[in-house]
Amino acid sequence: MMSAREMFFPEGTEFSEAEERAFARDDLIYMVTETLLMAMEDKEISKVELAKRLNKSKSHVSRLLDGSRNMTLASLSDICFALGIQPEVRIPVELPETYQKAPKWSSVQVKPLTIKNKTRYKRAGNVLKVEKAGWTNYNKVA
Repeated sequence: MMSAREMFFPEGTEFSEAEERAFARDDLIYMVTETLLMAMEDKEISKVELAKRLNKSKSHVSRLLDGSRNMTLASLSDICFALGIQPEVRIPVELPETYQKAPKWSSVQVKPLTIKNKTRYKRAGNVLKVEKAGWTNYNKVA
C-alpha cells in the first residue's frame, strides 16, 4: 500500500510530529476501510445490504467506509459481525522510533495519596456498632 507521503512528497521530506501523526492516522483509516471494502466485495455484500444488517442508513455506512466519519472500535466490530468475519488487531511490541518520544509511564512523577478511615465504633456488649463511617482525603492532589 502506498501512503499519501509516498504519493505526494519527494523521498526525504521532513515532517513535524503532528504531520507524522496525521499521516499515521490516515494510513490506518485507509487500511481498515479498504480491507472492509475488499471483504464486502469477496462476500458480495453491498453498502445497502450492510446498512440493512447494521440497521443504519446507507449514507452512514458510506461515511464510515470512506473515512469521513470516525469509525469506533464498536462500529468496526459491528461491521465485521455483519460481514461474518472476526477482526484481528495487532499492535507491535517494538514501536517505531517516532513513537518512542513520549514519556514512559514509569518516568511520570506521582504524588502519594494518603487516605484515612474515619469510621467510629461504639462498643455495645460484645458487639461493635458503627456510629459514623467515612473516608477523608488528607493529602489532596491539586
